This record gives sequence, structure tokens and C-alpha cells, in this order.
Amino acid sequence: MRNKRTAIAIGISAGCLALLFYGFYSAFSVYKSTLKRQGAFVAVIDSPRIKNEAEPFVKVGNLLKEQHTQSHKEILAQETSLRKQMEEIKKGKLSSEDRQKRKIQFDKKVAELEQHVRQKQEKLNKQFGALMERVETSLYDIISMIAREKGVNLVLNSNIQGTEAVLYVDDFLDITDETIKRLNKKLEKITLPELE
Repeated sequence: MRNKRTAIAIGISAGCLALLFYGFYSAFSVYKSTLKRQGAFVAVIDSPRIKNEAEPFVKVGNLLKEQHTQSHKEILAQETSLRKQMEEIKKGKLSSEDRQKRKIQFDKKVAELEQHVRQKQEKLNKQFGALMERVETSLYDIISMIAREKGVNLVLNSNIQGTEAVLYVDDFLDITDETIKRLNKKLEKITLPELE
């Protein structure tokens, strides 16, 4: 009977040890996977390449050039008209009183043109600021989405101000092409936003 009790006690002890070992092993496995997750899983992007090749950035640049060219033409036409008026004031056979009146009117038109140019520039700056914010927010969202899909918790820019910041990266970790592709798809149509 004593052997039986000893055998039962040994069995219970062995079972407890097995459970204890299994508990430690499970806890260690969870701890080990947590340690793995806390490590840096890195991807890289080439930001200048995205801004040069992604269609939304190219379209914004083209819109800016178009708006600048159009504004320049409008202003140039108004300046040409004002120059003619100034020449008429200078060369015209006017009394000093009429010359003074026309000079005051001319100065008023110049001031109005300057104000118009400032307002137009401010409006364009706001429109392009809003447009760039939309494109850059979409870019950030896309980079974040790709990072989550790949299990990445750190995305580095491989090119900073024209200098390679990353010496080597496996092609799998470079998400630039995928970022460009998704940004092109997400923002197919780019127009200047209307301002209130």
C-alpha cells in the first residue's frame, strides 16, 4: 500500500511538474513572440522618386505651372494697358488739372492691379496648399496601409535631400513602387479645390 501511495504521489508530482513546465514553456513562447514583435520591422520609401513619378504630384506641378502662366498673361495684359495710359498722360496735351485727375485715376488702377495680384496669389497659395495636403495625406495613409499589410512598424526615407540615407535594402522592403501605384489609383483626378 505504501508503494501504491508513493506511486500516486510521484504521479501527481510528475503531473504538476509537467503542468508547471508547460505553463512556463507557454509563457516563454508568448514572451518570445512579444519580443519579436517589439523589434523593428523596417521598410523604406524613396520620397523624391515618389514626388517625381507619382501622377498626383506631377499633376499638381502641372496645374501650378498652368495657373502661373495664366495669371502672368492676365497681369501682363493689364500692365500693358496701364503703360499705354501712362504714355497718354505724359505725352497728351492736357491741362495740368486734367493731367492730375488722370494721374490719380491711373494710380488708383495701379493700386487695384497690385491688390488683385496679391489676392490672386493668396487664393492660389491656399488652393495649392489644400491640394498638396490632400495628396500628402493620401500618401501617408497609403504608406501606413502597406506597412500594416507587411507587418512593418518603421518606414524610413531612403533618400533625404538627394543623399542616399540607406546603404542597402532588400527589394522586398522597398515599398516605393507599390506606394506610387496605389497613390496613382487613389488620386486619378486632381483639380484645384474651390475656396469658400
